[in-house]
Amino acid sequence: MQIPLKAMLRSAIQATPTPMAGLALGIASLGWCWNNLAGDAATQQWGAAVAAALLLLLAIKFIRYPAILREELAHPVVGSVIPTFSMALMVISNALHPVAANAAATLWVAAVVFHLAFMLSFFYHRAQDFRLHHLLPSWFVPPVGLAVAALTNLTPALAPVAQMLLAFALMAYLVLMPLMIYRLVFSAPVPDTSKPTLAVLAAPSSLCLAAYLQIAEAPSLLLVACLGGLAVLMTLVIYVGFFRLLRLPFSPGYAAFTFPMVISATALFKTAELLQGHALTQAAAEQILQGAQVELMIATGIVVYVAIRYVRHYAGRMHRALHPVELVA
Repeated sequence: MQIPLKAMLRSAIQATPTPMAGLALGIASLGWCWNNLAGDAATQQWGAAVAAALLLLLAIKFIRYPAILREELAHPVVGSVIPTFSMALMVISNALHPVAANAAATLWVAAVVFHLAFMLSFFYHRAQDFRLHHLLPSWFVPPVGLAVAALTNLTPALAPVAQMLLAFALMAYLVLMPLMIYRLVFSAPVPDTSKPTLAVLAAPSSLCLAAYLQIAEAPSLLLVACLGGLAVLMTLVIYVGFFRLLRLPFSPGYAAFTFPMVISATALFKTAELLQGHALTQAAAEQILQGAQVELMIATGIVVYVAIRYVRHYAGRMHRALHPVELVA
């Protein structure tokens, strides 16, 4: 059966899973993180290009079908990961800066505005129907995800804005973390369909640490030690959790595995760079650098694996949409 081109495109757009924004964020961040080993910006540019292509599909979906966006923002799980779209835009703006600084700054500001709008909309809906069992690690994404703005900003005039956003992200993390632990320990078990969001637990401390080291002129070693220790601990917990999480049936929520692993490696690279500047901590810096390299390898494997699963999943959905089974009398 021949399907018109317009119908094919509509099916392709509608079949695009919104959590794919998290994969775009993971890919863009991975390319950037590889700069620590590659020594040039090529990997960052390639990662940003792939991420931009994925975000373009989602942008078309949101513009063409705004009702879907409104519905998903009201969802307790999907709504919490929509801000990964704006976070990915921030990372892309960082990659764009060397070739088009003004365009990069404009994109960064737009991404921050989008993120704030997504965050306010999500928490408005959650305030209307709050239930403790709805609280999931992905809820860190809207408020703490603003730290990506501090991590990616390269425009000096916007530095005060980036600092305020990081301060907000840190406070949000301090408030949400005890509530999250209480929910995970004392409330209903996380359903299998939402368990991929558990990987997000590895992200907030690493993201806050990386962003803090990016913008702080004289970082507090005490704060770095606290955030760094928590970041490594949570990352190790998720490494162990992968023995169960990767056995779950595939869903677009697998995208939650990507960015937390990448930002954990990024935080260690930045910590090693800081400690290399102090004579008394150079030995520790070398050990942390080796740990960062190991984490980068693991993050690369996770991102590649999830990307392959996404391609297979998306191709399967497209095939079913374009080749419906015809019933034979």
